[in-house]
Amino acid sequence: MKVGVTGGAGYIGSTLVLKLLERGDEVVSVDNQMIGDYSHLAEHPVGKNAERVIGDIRDLDLLAKKWEGCDAIAHLAALPGLVLCNEKPEEAVSVNVYGTYQVMEAARKLDINRVVFCSSAATYGVPQKMPVTEDHPQRPLNLYGVTKVSGEQVIDTYYDNYGIETVNLRFGNIYGVGLYTRWGTVIPKFVNQAIGGEKITVYGDGEYSRDFVHVQDITKAMMLGMTVPGVGGEAFNVGGETLTINEIAAMTMEEVKKATGDEAEAINTPPRKGETKKFSYDLTKIRSKLGFENDWTVRDGIKQLIEYRLKE
Repeated sequence: MKVGVTGGAGYIGSTLVLKLLERGDEVVSVDNQMIGDYSHLAEHPVGKNAERVIGDIRDLDLLAKKWEGCDAIAHLAALPGLVLCNEKPEEAVSVNVYGTYQVMEAARKLDINRVVFCSSAATYGVPQKMPVTEDHPQRPLNLYGVTKVSGEQVIDTYYDNYGIETVNLRFGNIYGVGLYTRWGTVIPKFVNQAIGGEKITVYGDGEYSRDFVHVQDITKAMMLGMTVPGVGGEAFNVGGETLTINEIAAMTMEEVKKATGDEAEAINTPPRKGETKKFSYDLTKIRSKLGFENDWTVRDGIKQLIEYRLKE
């Protein structure tokens, strides 16, 4: 199988590229490296086998040239997160919406019949009912969520009008070590703070809940989305465990003490605007239609991050 990947220099994308290569696939990644870094792939024995293109997903000619002969596309490239999208709103809309349109145009021109789009739990906004199912209304609270809803709609249009088998995957809160790790999200940040002798910073009262999913489980869901037949035009929640931020902080402190003997403590800071208070996923659909099951628990993921950080 030959797979085109956008964002293959990033945290999730490079982990996916490595998994595809280990499966024996041919991979062509396009990434502008504004956030990602191809060095992680280039340093890995298997990762060297990927074609690593430095380029912009808004460049249709580049995509059409590089993805000739591909069987599927995994579209991960985006300006991610609430903060970055608020800081660069025009770039967020251009990359996340127009860039998605260009990816789909490339698929249409090249007769690529399967595209998997990486969306987000941020598309739902404040849950009207929980756990959240895929038919829940999408009313995002921030620009990042808006661009992801718009990206899904672009994707769906190509399924409706051209019959391209599109799959939208709505990721929960991602953590864990893939090809490498990213320290900015809540679980890795807590581990990094505790190992570094800092206080764990908890926004607000810490009773915010999220659905946490390991990056290795994310790549597993993406590979299923590229291969399972009969799921064109579908959206799937991709999650793992629902926990509060206080529970994550407590678990991190427990595991850091076991690993190092050091006591860590947490402090509360002002809450962030534009975030949902409580959130949990219903994973019935992805389990029944894609055959997805999680391989990682949050506690095991925290242990993995601690080991990784201590080796650093």
